[in-house]
This record gives sequence, C-alpha cells and structure tokens, in this order.
Amino acid sequence: MVDCLLKGNPHLDCIYVDSMLGWLARMLRILFGAPVVYSAELKDAELAETECFVVTRDKDLFRRRRGPTLLIATDDHVKWVAAFLKMGLRPFAKSACPVCGGTLVEVSCEEAERAVGHKIRSHRCWRCVSCGRFYWVGSHWRGLRRLVEEAEKTTVDCLDIG
Repeated sequence: MVDCLLKGNPHLDCIYVDSMLGWLARMLRILFGAPVVYSAELKDAELAETECFVVTRDKDLFRRRRGPTLLIATDDHVKWVAAFLKMGLRPFAKSACPVCGGTLVEVSCEEAERAVGHKIRSHRCWRCVSCGRFYWVGSHWRGLRRLVEEAEKTTVDCLDIG
C-alpha cells in the first residue's frame, strides 16, 4: 500500500497543512522549525489556490490542486514524519512554536518558572515571541526524540506522480 502521493516540487519554505492534520502541523513546527500555515478555518478553496506546498488527506483537494501537494494515505504518524525526513527536513536543527509557529527565543528557566507558576527541571527554556508560551526540555522531549528515531528507521512508500 502507498503511504502518500506527491505531486509537484515541494517548496518547504511555505507549507499549508489541511485542518484535519493538526498533529502534523505541530510536529513540523517543533521538530523542523517549518513555516507551517495551519488553521481550522482554512477553506479548501484557499488550499486549492495557494502557491505554497499543501499537505492533506483530502483526495478531492489533491486531485484539484495544480501546485505542489502531498496526499497522506496512511494513519501511521511515524510515516508522516518519515515522509518529511525523506524530503530533506532535518530534525532539531531549529524549532518553532508548535501552537502558533512563532519564533522561539531562549530565556532563563527562572523566567519560565515565574511565568508558568511551577518548578521546571530543565537546563534550557524558550519563549515564543508571538504568543508568549514557554517551552523547555521535559519528558515530552524524550518522546519527540523517540518519534524521530523511529521515523528515521521507517520505510515510507511515497509515490511521486510528478
């Protein structure tokens, strides 16, 4: 079974992710720092017309699109990440806010602790310049590393249809 279909040359400097793929939008931002446009309000008409690379599970939208598009045909989240590794995105080279896509700046963990109201057991902390959320290396980080390690070992069958 094919895991995904790719048409056109993906421009990874501008990625629109369909509303049914919120998990993937967050992962592309946090793992790769990818410039992802994602909103539950994005309409198919906007996705069909954008010049940017579009990622979707909607077969009708994929057929209508003339621009670069990835149709995800598998439910396996590891394969979703593997497809982007295969396209050349490098994990952990940079990161963006998983919620809004804003730039993360390193801050003292003491500042983060004051803001979130509890002790943070981390040596590195960041704040999103757009939404103000704070992030740190916590137990979830181990899970992200395991996800990437598993994706690096996973074969993804992504058919390039030109």
